[in-house]
Amino acid sequence: MLLAGLAAAMLSGCDNKPAIPPMPEVNDTNCQVQAVKMITDKATRETFAGLCSRRSPAGGGIAPTDKPLNWLELADPKHTNKQEATL
Repeated sequence: MLLAGLAAAMLSGCDNKPAIPPMPEVNDTNCQVQAVKMITDKATRETFAGLCSRRSPAGGGIAPTDKPLNWLELADPKHTNKQEATL
């Protein structure tokens, strides 16, 4: 009985994980690469970087491309035309 109580007391102290710090506010200052690299928790860092990349252009995010290009045509325009002709 004493052994079971001692084991329970020892096992109850095993969950000493440090608390995960809160995610910083998404703004121009915090979304700089150096600031994102300082976030130690990988899941928090990835989530925060995703939120930074999805900000609206008015909020400092990346504006959509006016004239998007086809990357296959940019890579080798002659090659892609030959493939389209043989289909």
